[in-house]
Amino acid sequence: MRVTFVSNIFPPTVGGPATHIYHLAQTLYDRGHDVRAVVCPDDPEGLVQTPFPIKRVSWATPVIWRYLLVFWYTWRAARRSDVVYINGIELPSTLAALLAGRPRVLKVVGDWAWESSIRRELTRDGIEAFQEARHPLRVRAFRAVQRAYSRLASTVIVPSSYVGQLVKGWGISESKIRVVQNALTETPLVEHTRDEAKRELGLNGPVVCTVARLYAWKRVDDLIDMVPAFAKSATLVVVGDGPEQNVLERCARDLGVIDRVHFVGRVAHEDVPMYLRAADVFVLNTAYEGLSHTLIETRTIGTPIVTTDIGGNREILTNEENALLVPFGDSESFVAAVNRVLNDPALGERLSGIASTNLSHFAWDRLVDETMQILLNVTRCNGHPKA
Repeated sequence: MRVTFVSNIFPPTVGGPATHIYHLAQTLYDRGHDVRAVVCPDDPEGLVQTPFPIKRVSWATPVIWRYLLVFWYTWRAARRSDVVYINGIELPSTLAALLAGRPRVLKVVGDWAWESSIRRELTRDGIEAFQEARHPLRVRAFRAVQRAYSRLASTVIVPSSYVGQLVKGWGISESKIRVVQNALTETPLVEHTRDEAKRELGLNGPVVCTVARLYAWKRVDDLIDMVPAFAKSATLVVVGDGPEQNVLERCARDLGVIDRVHFVGRVAHEDVPMYLRAADVFVLNTAYEGLSHTLIETRTIGTPIVTTDIGGNREILTNEENALLVPFGDSESFVAAVNRVLNDPALGERLSGIASTNLSHFAWDRLVDETMQILLNVTRCNGHPKA
């Protein structure tokens, strides 16, 4: 099969879409398929090397020119492909694949219109309230664009039933939506004990760790507000970068907790498990999550989890069984949950012990096999059944 992949981020950038698109393309290439990619990385010069061709369009390129380049490169690649798999830069790549007469498999992991509105401070609604609220013209335009490219997709892949319901609410036929839950590309192996991992990373004392792209909806600012209330003077370790980083660092300084907040910044994906292992508690105080790769990794590593009771989190975690789930926005309850684990190591061991079982579903080959079946189905329907 000949497959073109389109993505808005790519390794070494940390994030679910970057990891997903790189490893899916690499695995299909290793299985003998003809793969090419069009990507818009943060740092086009720093991309990992691949055996398949990549057309790189930097985010530094002015937006109109960037979209035109993505359209052009996708159209050229699509003409020599059987299917186009889109995981970012959706509008130009969808139109290009449509013009080339090729089926479009769209991977949707969240609500782009909501995320764009949050970043531009056009709304303060949570993702669910956003679906029903009345919006200004610019937000309505974002929503119209999202509905358009979603309706033009041949199939929409979502990582959770929760995201599937969001997509259905945009007017997308349920028959087009396929749930393929996320998976780990490989099982993270960390031979260090927790104390050894801390020494390796230069960390001291109790550690509360979060790993995320620093967007507003990850609510790392609220985590920083919680730091003074963390038991045992625990340090908050923030792994990842993003547009909110400068604001968050200023927030920590203004609150006088900069000595208890450690901003690691961007790290290579293969180095993330060491931070997860070093943590006494992993936290994800997110307002939205489709289905977090990092939560799956944390389960595998064996670190107790405290996170919000929202979205896809509920599909892989059960409160008081393999994690502590807290209502979003309830900082007092979130702090209490973190402190329960910090003050009761036996509780942490029980949660992480259960969490590290029954993980076979998250094997990478399962995700690839399910995705390949979808790609084969859409190419057969489109009259390009090459395998």
